[in-house]
Amino acid sequence: MTAEPYPLVHWPPGWGPDQSDSFVAHERRIPAPAAVIFGRLIAIAEWPTWQHSVDRAESAGDIAVGSTFLVVTRPHVLDGIVGELDPPSRFGWVAVGDDISFYQTWLLLNEADGGTRTIFQEAARGPAALLRAQGRAALTRGWLEALLSQVTNGADPRTWR
Repeated sequence: MTAEPYPLVHWPPGWGPDQSDSFVAHERRIPAPAAVIFGRLIAIAEWPTWQHSVDRAESAGDIAVGSTFLVVTRPHVLDGIVGELDPPSRFGWVAVGDDISFYQTWLLLNEADGGTRTIFQEAARGPAALLRAQGRAALTRGWLEALLSQVTNGADPRTWR
């Protein structure tokens, strides 16, 4: 986990590390092209199949900036709104729940060897963000670990939809 915001991340107005109760940042190299990882991230309805913290995710179809979706995690029900979508390098979304809201952003940078430098950052607000700051760091690190695990455990990333 890094303590500083990555300079190329785009924060929407009203969000960002300096406007949050909790900020987490992770970076990981994933041995798959950015387009493959991006495709996995925007397949919202499939999140529960690879991300253990997501119990249910529903999207009304293809996503675009401004489209909405539902994410159910323990212990939150979150309304999601896509804030940034720039294939295959940027995906950002805001989540609003009862005692937490956050902006989660992904920056995917292709590397010369075909892998991807994957940068994840999240700025969260609300009572749950304050009370569970350390837990959020572990939980969000799990997203990168799950993506990496699918590549290193023999899953062919070219078969991801």
